[in-house]
Amino acid sequence: MGYPFAAPNGYEERLNRQFAGYLAYSLRIGPELLNRVHEDQPFSIAEGARVVGTQDVPLPRYTDDGPDREIDWVVRDPDRLIGYESKYGDSLGTTQLRDELAKLELNADGRDVVLVAVTPHTTPPSAVERIDDDRVFWVGWNTVARTLIRTDVDDLTPEQRPICEMLQDLFEAEGMHPFTGFDHADKLQYRYFIRDLRQELTDTDLEQPGKIHTSTTTDPEPTSWKRLVPKRLDVPFVRSSREDDWKRQRSYLTVTVDTETHDVHVGVVFNVREVEVHREYVADRLDDLLAYAADRDLELWASMNSFNQWTDGIARTDRPAEMRQWLETGARTVVRADETEYKKAIVVHECSGSTPSEIVAEAAAELRTFHEDFLVDDALYPRSTLSGRD
Repeated sequence: MGYPFAAPNGYEERLNRQFAGYLAYSLRIGPELLNRVHEDQPFSIAEGARVVGTQDVPLPRYTDDGPDREIDWVVRDPDRLIGYESKYGDSLGTTQLRDELAKLELNADGRDVVLVAVTPHTTPPSAVERIDDDRVFWVGWNTVARTLIRTDVDDLTPEQRPICEMLQDLFEAEGMHPFTGFDHADKLQYRYFIRDLRQELTDTDLEQPGKIHTSTTTDPEPTSWKRLVPKRLDVPFVRSSREDDWKRQRSYLTVTVDTETHDVHVGVVFNVREVEVHREYVADRLDDLLAYAADRDLELWASMNSFNQWTDGIARTDRPAEMRQWLETGARTVVRADETEYKKAIVVHECSGSTPSEIVAEAAAELRTFHEDFLVDDALYPRSTLSGRD
């Protein structure tokens, strides 16, 4: 039998309640499991630790001039009062962390105070980096899950084993497997990559609407533009403030993953064939666009509606003169490359990260840059940006 209870399914409060509940019973036996979670941090939990606060039963004292923050769960041992602020989709702010430190101090009764942010990020979120307080630490939910899933229960005391198995089943049911790198034998790694990338962008108004462009088919004799297995995953990111009825005419950023080589690219898509504002944007600001590509060492891709078009595929160039030729000879309505008339121009950056966390972090950073330069900022391109309707 698998996990016997309803999985959190992405709901933060459900995850917090279940995790804190198992932790409370585990600590009654000893701090063995919790110390495994903190094995890479400069503190440990002492014997006698207990869960003394949750969202439902919060710490009693709070500041008069600040908000009464509900710390997700709080552990007290003879030496420390340790608060845990969990995020599983919402963004984390420095103000919240400072308020929670103040509340912990009021309830510490002479103990040292520690605050641990637990988030789905693969690297510390910006709020933790900015707070500049050595009492604040961070651990990723995926690290917690990986640590406990990989724990051999035979190495634990007998009383801890069923609790650890329950936690393992919880994380398995929630799909909290870490992105460990693309692997031809493990197709779920693509999903974990997209999940981790989404989490890195929770403090922006970029969203991944759920659809992944693959243009695949199960037909054994596919049409000229469909594949049985996609060559590339085209993962779109759009501004959450955009109107939903724009559908495929929405301006969007893309993260593409080559399913054969596992190369990752991030870029902005101009549908010059079908979207008038894109066509005008490229034609009127061509010099700026080429200078931008040269300054950032970007490539120009040309494609049909699908990046997986079987016969034509994607044309690529990193030469500014050839970029200009492709964009100028298409009579504004197409990208003309090697005698083929393509519908889309995509300006892309190739990610060079070598580890899974580096790949996610670099892709997220590039999405932020393209988002600011093309979907938000008017300083570089003085006409209306691509984010709204003219």
